[in-house]
Amino acid sequence: MLWQWLTRSKTHGYHRWGYLVFVLAGLPPVTSFALASVDGRWDLWAWLTPLTYFGLIPLADIIVGTDTLNPSVEETPALEKSRYFAALPLLCVPFQLSLMLWGAHVFATAPFGELGALGWIVSMGCLGGVLGINVAHELIHKPTRLEQWSGGLLLSSVIYGSFKIEHIYGHHVDVATPRDNSTARRGETVYAFIARALRHNVPRAFELERLRAERLGKRYSPWRGELAVWFALSAVFAAACVWVAGHWLGLVYFVGQAFVAVCLLEIINYVEHYGLQRRKLPNGRYERVDPKHSWNSDYLVTNMFLFHLQRHSDHHAYAARRYQVLRHFDESPQLPFGYAAAVVVALFPPLWRQIMDPRVDRYMEMLRSQKPQPST
Repeated sequence: MLWQWLTRSKTHGYHRWGYLVFVLAGLPPVTSFALASVDGRWDLWAWLTPLTYFGLIPLADIIVGTDTLNPSVEETPALEKSRYFAALPLLCVPFQLSLMLWGAHVFATAPFGELGALGWIVSMGCLGGVLGINVAHELIHKPTRLEQWSGGLLLSSVIYGSFKIEHIYGHHVDVATPRDNSTARRGETVYAFIARALRHNVPRAFELERLRAERLGKRYSPWRGELAVWFALSAVFAAACVWVAGHWLGLVYFVGQAFVAVCLLEIINYVEHYGLQRRKLPNGRYERVDPKHSWNSDYLVTNMFLFHLQRHSDHHAYAARRYQVLRHFDESPQLPFGYAAAVVVALFPPLWRQIMDPRVDRYMEMLRSQKPQPST
């Protein structure tokens, strides 16, 4: 199949052209604008992006199926050092920022009704979640200053620069424990989880920044730290949206798309660790994080769109590993669908619990029968 050719190479694992599908993530808003310009149904076409992301992509996942193959030991070093693969997430930065500013202009000038205006904000927020936060997540885990700052720039475009600190120094340390507000508890609805995450994660980022400064022997001021830079950049982006829109509606658009993007991120967080727990050891510490503490999904289409975010089990076990060499583990808990479908299912708590709670119970029972990993 053409898709398999695009995503597989006979010589070195994932084919270099397959990940270019990230460009397709930006097509639904542009397509909806073009179609509405032709037939005038602005309020209808404004919703094309979420319908594509959460309707067509799950369907494509079903048709194409899963891919559990891993890069070989021989292939991995060359893939990790590839400048091409390193460049793709960086290319998303100007792409996403340009689309965000263009979206502000469309929001202020297109003849949307109230329903269409809401649809456009939701659409651009979904785009910000996919090309903004998802790509930022890949970048902030990497060692180079260019990647780190590019990730922070993308997070600033959705007013969530705090994620850069809380995710790395909070979530990755405390994942699958009661201390982590980005780990969903069994039986917790996605709506309660989003409220908890938004309420606690931003203040925690400031607290983590303060603790980091103290460990380095530096005097801490929230006005001079890294978080201040990201929130200042968010203000710059807000002003840019107002300027491009030529109207205060640009600010409504900017805040609205950011809120949708952040909520989408937290829904994904909800899916990634729902109900999973690390065991507490006799010394009071928790067992080491390994691939058993994150839900994995190998549905190929969504994985290519999301730079392999769904291989989340390997990511949490080896956070610095680049997307092109993330691995499938048979022992990891497996979702019955891709993340795109999981977002939709999570919005209906009774359905989500019917599907996921038995899986959580079976998997946790299996883990309890095994010897826990030592603490780090």
